[in-house]
Amino acid sequence: MKDLFKGELLRFRPWAIAAAVVHVAVLGFMARLVDLAQQPKLVYQVFAMVYAVAGALLGLYQMGTYRRANHWLNLLHRPLHRLRIAGALCAAGAVVLAVAIALPILATAGYQEALTARVVDVRHWLLPLAALLIAACGYLAGAYAMLANRRYSAAAALLPAVFMFSHAPGLAALAVQAIVLLALAVLVGIAFKPQLDEPPRRPLAVAATALPVQVAAYFLLWMLGTGYEIGLTALGQHPLNGAQPAPTGYIAAGRMEPKERLLAGLAASRDADAPLWREQAALSDVFVLYPMRDLPIRGQLTGTMQPLEFDESQRPVTWTFSHDRMRFVGRGSLDGRPRGELGVGEDGAPFPGPAMPIGGGYLATPTVAYQFDEDQRRVFPRVRLPAGEVFASVPEAAGENIAVLSDRALYIYPGREAANTLAELAPVLRLPMPGPVGKLGSIELMELLDGYLVSFTYTNGAWSGEAEPYQQVMRIDGSGRASEVSRRALTYDLPLAYTMRSWWLSPVLRTLCLSLQDAFAPRNPLAAGAIPPPPRHIVLLAVALCVVSLLAAVALARRRIAAPLARWAWVFACGVVGLPALASLWLMYPAPVREAAAAPVRARTAEPLAGNA
Repeated sequence: MKDLFKGELLRFRPWAIAAAVVHVAVLGFMARLVDLAQQPKLVYQVFAMVYAVAGALLGLYQMGTYRRANHWLNLLHRPLHRLRIAGALCAAGAVVLAVAIALPILATAGYQEALTARVVDVRHWLLPLAALLIAACGYLAGAYAMLANRRYSAAAALLPAVFMFSHAPGLAALAVQAIVLLALAVLVGIAFKPQLDEPPRRPLAVAATALPVQVAAYFLLWMLGTGYEIGLTALGQHPLNGAQPAPTGYIAAGRMEPKERLLAGLAASRDADAPLWREQAALSDVFVLYPMRDLPIRGQLTGTMQPLEFDESQRPVTWTFSHDRMRFVGRGSLDGRPRGELGVGEDGAPFPGPAMPIGGGYLATPTVAYQFDEDQRRVFPRVRLPAGEVFASVPEAAGENIAVLSDRALYIYPGREAANTLAELAPVLRLPMPGPVGKLGSIELMELLDGYLVSFTYTNGAWSGEAEPYQQVMRIDGSGRASEVSRRALTYDLPLAYTMRSWWLSPVLRTLCLSLQDAFAPRNPLAAGAIPPPPRHIVLLAVALCVVSLLAAVALARRRIAAPLARWAWVFACGVVGLPALASLWLMYPAPVREAAAAPVRARTAEPLAGNA
């Protein structure tokens, strides 16, 4: 095993060194231009994709060279267990990836820590490990795609895609990557056998192989459904880019200007003051708030949608938030020299959470918004939410006042005090939201002589059937009393059977995927909102497809699976999971394989008959 491991290292040593040199040069060049540790989330995702593809190419090439018949026999014809041989090859691949990917990232982090004033937190020192895990997952996915049966081996490529949808931050993200790595290692161990095209036989091996295939078939069927939208687009009938959307649909509501959206909500109102409000809305300013979808979390490996740093307007100083110190660390924008730290108040106390610059000199943590005064170089608390609430929007001007949205309510703060003082503001109005913030699309506000007219449009998730779209208009007067003005139901612009195809294709796999998406992830208050149950005809469609899958599995398994217990287990799985399980049965047990296996048996039974003749 050691000799095989060393031989693989010597084989890929030139490639590993060359890749490491190129990687260091690319990272070094980019580090001279930007701070690689403070990039938006999209940049980290692109790097992760590159590392996963590099690992997959290594796995495909390494196992592809051994997969040829003569090389495969020579590889396995050793006094070693097949899993030890696989372990030696994969360990060598992991070392190659560590040299080519992890070490250059570690060197770049060391350069920034030792030779620059940029912020390097503990979370940044974990990035080499995260990159190595992602590249190793890509490597094992490529190895499995080359070793397993070509009919379903590409399903393993879907497992590293979990990282794009997982909500786990920090160390929890590393745990998710490690679990995916372990699952791929099990799949490679199952596929690493003398007869490569032979499907797995043991129950646990069958289950471990079938689950990724079923999930891949589920997503493939879901993606094929987009052909309906492509066809509508080609015919010029798609409500997004061709035909005129329904005036009562959620697409039309999203396209409207804030003033038009408010007027549409008032059109259905029977309030006595509604005609007056419609006239006022046509002439007055209408302000809009768009809710945020996530908040910065301490210790998360990747950044948020925007970096946690800002520049002063009067001095060339850049302030970057440090998750370790919970303060902003300053450096010169021109000379790169340290400029001290920035905390809360006179004593520079740490922030209660990661602070995100939101414009206008405001720095928002999940519960408190601060304002940075450049003249005094101090940070003052300005808006403090009640216990248990977090910010869902940045402070925005709403007439003479300031509007702030939390995950539970809309607050109005006095604009005159915000402009003339640096004291902490107290809200003058509080309007509880009529629905969950996770389904909220936008809020429109119009200032009245006594209070505000507020429109809540709930359309987030309607495109996938995860929300019932509607618009609700509320009025809050100067004394804080709230009343409903109107409620307008919005319709789905595309057929509900298409919109909710992720549900009826397989309710079981949909529930599994949603649970895996939130595994190891803390609760996100800005994603609050239950998914409504599907209508009756969608439930009946899902049940009908499960019944069809069960009946088709009875006929298919009878011809392709000999063992009765395995046959009925597959029939039961197809009845519960639905079409993706039937697709995995068809892929894992092709008819030619069983016919080829049965041919020698028929030949042996026919020989005595021929001899007797």
